[in-house]
Amino acid sequence: MNILFVGPYRQKDEWGRKSKSILKAVQKTGHDVTSRPIFLTSNPNVDNYMESCEFNTSEHYDILIQFLLQPYAIYDGRVSKRIGIFNTETMPTKMALGQLTKELLMDEIWTDSHFIQNGLQNSLDSYQGNVKVSAIPPVLDTTHLTEKSSISIRASDRELDGRFLFYYIGNLTEEKGGFKEACLAYMNAFSNSDQVALLVAPEMPVPEEEVNKILEDCHACIGEIKHSLHHPLIKVLRPQEGLQTSERIALHVDSDCMVSPGYSLSTNSLVLEAAMYKNTPIVNKGTACYEWWGEENLWGVESYEDLCVSRQRPLPYRFTSGESWRKPIIKSLGETMLEVYIDKFKRDKKVKANAKLRNYFNKPSLEIL
Repeated sequence: MNILFVGPYRQKDEWGRKSKSILKAVQKTGHDVTSRPIFLTSNPNVDNYMESCEFNTSEHYDILIQFLLQPYAIYDGRVSKRIGIFNTETMPTKMALGQLTKELLMDEIWTDSHFIQNGLQNSLDSYQGNVKVSAIPPVLDTTHLTEKSSISIRASDRELDGRFLFYYIGNLTEEKGGFKEACLAYMNAFSNSDQVALLVAPEMPVPEEEVNKILEDCHACIGEIKHSLHHPLIKVLRPQEGLQTSERIALHVDSDCMVSPGYSLSTNSLVLEAAMYKNTPIVNKGTACYEWWGEENLWGVESYEDLCVSRQRPLPYRFTSGESWRKPIIKSLGETMLEVYIDKFKRDKKVKANAKLRNYFNKPSLEIL
């Protein structure tokens, strides 16, 4: 069977990581795969590598897989099956027909959450669409994820010696990442007498003053409910340069617990990476990562469903009032962080379970094809 895959797998961001992981998983199925890159930003930070399947070509393709934003997707009548992967992050509830025009052109749509699958299937069925929505299991490209780190976060900063290290990776100015909630929960749960630190790693460059403004706001909020000036240690790693792959691996290896309370229901490849490095990430309950792995591998935070009310909508058809996401309950997040710090027995049990994940991700997957 000949498969054509189109996606942003060269981008060095979450869209790129997820696209590349799915492409690698499709290649493992043993079919003849041809790939073509696309870029979803005008100034992409890209890898210079080329996939071997970019050199493939065929006169006929049986399946077209498009990992894209909806406007870029096309209907191609020359193939037998059209599969769309639109990286849906929210729970569709009452989506307008105009938001689903490209989904309705597909034969199948892949999501990575059963919650998203059910909501999207109901929305498409309400418009008499003949589209099958499937929830595919998490996949992760591990080819660039070395088992050991070439650098050490702890060795480069003596202030971290002997401390339990929480860490957050993401876009600090994007509210859906849950960075502010993570800081508030951490500040409320600990003080400077606790041997802990929260390492903050901006994935993309961000002005230092913006990071300081967020932290000042968090200090002010906590100051109103917790009368203490003795805040726990927070370290921001190189905010103006962004995170390199080697630094990301070092964080996974050297740190103790990734904090990822993002609102998105879809899987987060950074959480999968952390778990594979025998880390024990904190995520919101009701999200895809928790849905697939649960308490055996992760720490679940109580969350609540809320409308996608945001001033940071990237496009007019994403994050609308016809969708909802999961927001963390800050009290539960703080209690979970405290439990992670105190309960070594439970933590070690999760670490042991996560030790199996590298082999899991290296196995062939996506038999759904």
